[in-house]
Amino acid sequence: MDSLEYLEKFGNRVDIESLRQLKADKLQMFRTKYQKEYKEIFDVIPSLQENSSETLETATKLIPWRKGPFQVGELDIDAEWRSDKKWERLKESLPNLKDKVVLDVGCNNGYYMFEMAKQEPKLVLGIDPVLHNQAQFEFINHFKKYDNLKFELFGIEDLPNFRSFFDVVFSMGVLYHHRHPLEQLISIRESLVPGGEMIMETIGIPGEETICLFPEDRYSKMRNVWFLPTLSCLKNWINRTGFIDMEVVSVSTTNFEEQRQTKWCPPPHQSLEDFLDTEDQTKTVEGYPAPVRFCIRAKKKPNSPIKTF
Repeated sequence: MDSLEYLEKFGNRVDIESLRQLKADKLQMFRTKYQKEYKEIFDVIPSLQENSSETLETATKLIPWRKGPFQVGELDIDAEWRSDKKWERLKESLPNLKDKVVLDVGCNNGYYMFEMAKQEPKLVLGIDPVLHNQAQFEFINHFKKYDNLKFELFGIEDLPNFRSFFDVVFSMGVLYHHRHPLEQLISIRESLVPGGEMIMETIGIPGEETICLFPEDRYSKMRNVWFLPTLSCLKNWINRTGFIDMEVVSVSTTNFEEQRQTKWCPPPHQSLEDFLDTEDQTKTVEGYPAPVRFCIRAKKKPNSPIKTF
């Protein structure tokens, strides 16, 4: 959990010393803040066995499970999100990941990383600055045993520590949570190898105009939602930050089959039905247009210079 040795072989395309310091600082912060809550879980994971009472107890301690589903032996973790439905919408349009170096930005508990691993990539790095998500990832990977999957408590703001590094970057459900969407797109572009590909999946609003919604306060009860573009606006963002060969992979609306409360994400944790107007599901509880999910595939220019540290 503490080592970054797997990155050393990439040489001057990664600022390994800065990442080591960053990782040490984050671990120290989390250990201080969550020592009692998570230390026992991380300590017990290596000894867990399928279908044991300890495995069920540990999975239960890790409620809420937002992404899933997962099957661990006879244990069926039916998470809030049916993430398999999103993956089904996307997978036929994705690049071949075999032997590729892949990044999953805001990976949550790694559900999509485990799907990517089936294509035998060289490395899938998932970054997410939430210790609860890392604990769920370590729990699942203890049983799946993928050596080419790595989880780090980094955020999108730490991406400048990678230059011309990744063959493919997935950013799914992250763009709208940050104040500077164009900076995010530029950081992703700079982290890609020349000709590398980005899979951008985000929520936005319906409409033909090239505009975005900036909520006055909350959106679907979330305070950390900033810019919600129409599809044409999102395409302009991607174009103006230097990507080429854009392809719209999917446009969809989330329904109650795909996102809902379950026993693995029970009350008082809220889900989609709590975020939409009870009388008009085309609106959020605040009266804004309900979200539409866009997924776009785009490339970094193949003649881009290779940048190193």
